[in-house]
Amino acid sequence: MWMDPSHLRFRYIPGTQVPEGSPATAADSTPATWVPQMLAGFDSGFKLSDHAGGYYYLGRTVAPLRNGLATMVVHRDGSLTVGVWGSDLRMTADTLAVRQNLPPLVLGGVAQTSPRDGLRTWGLPTHGQPLQNRSALGRLADGSFVFVYAHDVTAPTLASVLVKAGARMAIALDMNLSWPTGFVYAHQGGQVVGSKINRFATRQPSIYQTRFKKDFIVVQGA
Repeated sequence: MWMDPSHLRFRYIPGTQVPEGSPATAADSTPATWVPQMLAGFDSGFKLSDHAGGYYYLGRTVAPLRNGLATMVVHRDGSLTVGVWGSDLRMTADTLAVRQNLPPLVLGGVAQTSPRDGLRTWGLPTHGQPLQNRSALGRLADGSFVFVYAHDVTAPTLASVLVKAGARMAIALDMNLSWPTGFVYAHQGGQVVGSKINRFATRQPSIYQTRFKKDFIVVQGA
């Protein structure tokens, strides 16, 4: 899924359970504040208990932010940035949410996976099997974004797909059987109708039309 940020706004919705200990506003629990304008939605990162990175939201550092990690930042004006914390990303006055998840999957247009990677390097897979459903968000050279959902792939395969798509930098999001998600939404006759971007996604688009147990990103028209 390709996204031109100049024509879009991004909204971060914390989950009811993940990230653990996340603050929330009344609007975070009220789907009417995001569903009428939603065009797409995709998953965020791991549980904080997996120690894959830090988390900041609504002026509160819930888990310490770590330099060198792949980071997704949502600003108060609805813009989105993806980069490396402490390098090309830092805290600013308009920072609303900061979500880190592992080292960069792609950096400088080069996959950061290695044959030396262990089973846990890119997240502990279900039943120890490297082939998993995986998602990631990449930033292209022109500033646009590409979200990728892949079925039954390894982390190196996911990174390769992002590089071929032109990603200069990418953050791995979620993995395993049911956590990766990616949906697009159409507005028809007053109804919001969602579709999977990959038919192998196990969850339904309706999960992001209400508050979900895990945090997610809503894509809205500018």
